[in-house]
Amino acid sequence: MNIWLIRTGEFLPLKENVKKMRTAILAEKLIERGHSVLWWASAFDHFKKKWVFKRDTDLKIKKGLRIIALKGLGYKGNISFSRFIDHRIIASKFRKLARKIQRPDIVIASTPPYDLAFQAVRFGRDSNIPVLVDIRDEWPDLFLSVVPEAHRKFFRILLAGEFRLIKKAMRLADGLIAIMESLLHWGLRYAGRSVSLKDKLFYLGSKRTICNNERGKNLNFLDSIRNRFIIVFIGTFGQNNNPSILIDCAEKLIDYNICFVLAGDGELFNEIQARSSALPNIILPGWLNQAEMDILLKHSHVGICPAPYIRSAFPNKVFSYLSANLPVILSFHGELKEIIEKYRIGFYSPPSDVDGLVSCIKKLYNERVLYKTMSENACRIFNEKFDADKIYEEYAGHIERIAHNYKQEQRKIKKDNVYKKIKKNYLKNCRC
Repeated sequence: MNIWLIRTGEFLPLKENVKKMRTAILAEKLIERGHSVLWWASAFDHFKKKWVFKRDTDLKIKKGLRIIALKGLGYKGNISFSRFIDHRIIASKFRKLARKIQRPDIVIASTPPYDLAFQAVRFGRDSNIPVLVDIRDEWPDLFLSVVPEAHRKFFRILLAGEFRLIKKAMRLADGLIAIMESLLHWGLRYAGRSVSLKDKLFYLGSKRTICNNERGKNLNFLDSIRNRFIIVFIGTFGQNNNPSILIDCAEKLIDYNICFVLAGDGELFNEIQARSSALPNIILPGWLNQAEMDILLKHSHVGICPAPYIRSAFPNKVFSYLSANLPVILSFHGELKEIIEKYRIGFYSPPSDVDGLVSCIKKLYNERVLYKTMSENACRIFNEKFDADKIYEEYAGHIERIAHNYKQEQRKIKKDNVYKKIKKNYLKNCRC
């Protein structure tokens, strides 16, 4: 089959050792199963906030994988007006270009951005092609979380057109996919229906951590901290995943044999770098490629997922931590919190609670039997639930079934219409 994957905001597999996220892993699985994939993406690197391409770019990455990267406006902040305009430009370009190239057998469109997902669903309806919407986050609902509560009703009215777009996208989609159970139900509420066989939960998952060597240009610091208890954060230094609370923890734990490694970059990097410059137990290696990330995780002991406010999410980094058998300390609510507590693979610490986070770290540092149990639980749960090889094999199979069943349904409809036409003509001739 010819399959379209529509997703902005992920690393493009242009080089080796690029971290493969959901779309890249799914594309690999589909290609392995004999399909060809066209990935509609952005020419802008969402994580590093810089251009990957300076113009709309169409390139073949390898046999079976083609990428069309569309140039928008670019943006500095994850929640900003410029990002809103960027996504609108890309959605508009997709709407015009999609009708000029070979039609696919099925489309999988991710949201956010919801306006691009809406254009994909509309294209599918117009072209008689099934479209699955893969829900990653609660946009535009999430916009209201950054607005003072007293002003939320006003902003909901202001964003009424955006809420209509997400409702239309969910209602017109042939099926919904989600990375969390709560997100699937969120999408179904917008769709105005109950769950069907076409709707599925597929966690983000992660590849099992594999270290082929111990080299990495950004990991020279590892030799000096090999005998220390390493707390690791990997991700974007942004408002929704602000790791600055770990600086406060490092200050309180400076007399312990504990080291904090905050790997990544983002809009808050300079601020965090300035605040942590005087602390010898904090290391900022910057962006890491996949091999370097695997090495760091191999030598780490605990993975951290901070949240500045109450929020239900399931960030990528959790699966990376679990793939390396690391217990996790998180500040997210919802399904992730329930899983962490149910399977005893870490602790929940409320958002912005420095003392609570310090207490969790101390517990894992001091109670080695507890740490060993949680590490073993993390390994078991990862193998059972979050191994990307298993998840995306099932996801690819689901896509194949939806496309096959859709074709069967269309053949039946066409056959029925032909029969009705013949019957109508027959009856007409009989009357004559």
